[in-house]
Amino acid sequence: MFQEYYGFSTTPFSRGLPTSKLFTASGQEELKARLTHLVRERGIGVITGEIGSGKSTAVRAFVESLDPTRYTVVYTANPLIGVTGFYREVLGLLGEPVPMFRQQMVLALRRCFDVLTNERKKTPVVIVDEAHLADARMLEELRLLLNVRMDSQAAAALVLVGHTELRRTLRLSIHEALWQRASVRYHLRGLDLTETGAYIRHQTEVAGYRGSALFSDGFVAKAYDYSKGIPRQINLVCTHALMAGYAEQKQVLDETVLRQVINDLETAT
Repeated sequence: MFQEYYGFSTTPFSRGLPTSKLFTASGQEELKARLTHLVRERGIGVITGEIGSGKSTAVRAFVESLDPTRYTVVYTANPLIGVTGFYREVLGLLGEPVPMFRQQMVLALRRCFDVLTNERKKTPVVIVDEAHLADARMLEELRLLLNVRMDSQAAAALVLVGHTELRRTLRLSIHEALWQRASVRYHLRGLDLTETGAYIRHQTEVAGYRGSALFSDGFVAKAYDYSKGIPRQINLVCTHALMAGYAEQKQVLDETVLRQVINDLETAT
């Protein structure tokens, strides 16, 4: 396999990197700073980005940077389970008994948030990933759940993470109250050309590669053009290029390899 051929100790361009080894782009640094402010103020944040732009990865890295003695994080990634399913899941993640009826669940969650805040001196942080899939009722329930003291500090910090259409949805008049309360609104863009090259080098280095440049400058430039700087797309073309390079016993992966990879990806059925 290409791992042995190129001298990797682990598989490069994989999703399983620990947060300590993740590549940090300028956009992700800004996102981390904004989220840090958000949880301190117990506000509402809306984080959007194209598919594969690294939203969930950036949020995961942020969560792991939080002090567990000061914050309790609840992460859910399936808004399609509906309002009652959401309440049931969050209560379960918090280790709380789940009442039979929805309104009792709401009261139980609010009590739990109150205990965390006032007795344990910890800030509850609720993260809803794939939030673009949430329907209007779910979004309104989230707003009402946290809005227990009128316009004063919310019961918990809320972070909505989703595709670009989440922002368009929240700007509809029906969600104006939630959109106005979103103190952090951030769209995570793709990497630029320089960051794309640095990202590719970083991925090979953390996987144990110690040789000279494995991907040519031409490959990086064309990979950027094809991927638009989206990390998931970069991972895809680089992994396929490594497999193609191994099959042809190439020491350097250049534009010729990339053209072959793109052709294969675009014509695959």
